[in-house]
Amino acid sequence: MARIVVAEDDADIRHLVTQLLVDEGHEVSAFWDGDVAVDKLLEDPPELLILDIMMPGLDGYSVIEELRDNGVLSAIKVMVLSARSSEADFQKSYQLGAFAHVTKPFDPDELVNTVTELLVLSKDELRQRREQERERAYLLSQLESIFNDD
Repeated sequence: MARIVVAEDDADIRHLVTQLLVDEGHEVSAFWDGDVAVDKLLEDPPELLILDIMMPGLDGYSVIEELRDNGVLSAIKVMVLSARSSEADFQKSYQLGAFAHVTKPFDPDELVNTVTELLVLSKDELRQRREQERERAYLLSQLESIFNDD
């Protein structure tokens, strides 16, 4: 199966995600903050990174930027797992290079299915899907801002 890194500061969520993926046969390493995750990811990039946005040290967006700046992002598929659920958050995740954005609380089956899909699809297929999702999130964020102004 795949090597996966989970970067999540909430111990319960980190444990749940790790257990779900280990049960699926994956090799999982988990870290509680962005700084430690970046160090490990630069040392030995996995196939997939599941990344929280709001963490101590480097936040998830900064982790993605660090990986990109160090030339490692192109080797890793990234899935954001965050309580941040506005369309602007989705848009930013996709814009920075994530291939999926799953919101907390999450359905465990949905999480496993998303991970499986990310591991099976080619980078080209994922890039195409990411661009569609980014455009969709942009349009919905425009609607959100219109309705929130009232």
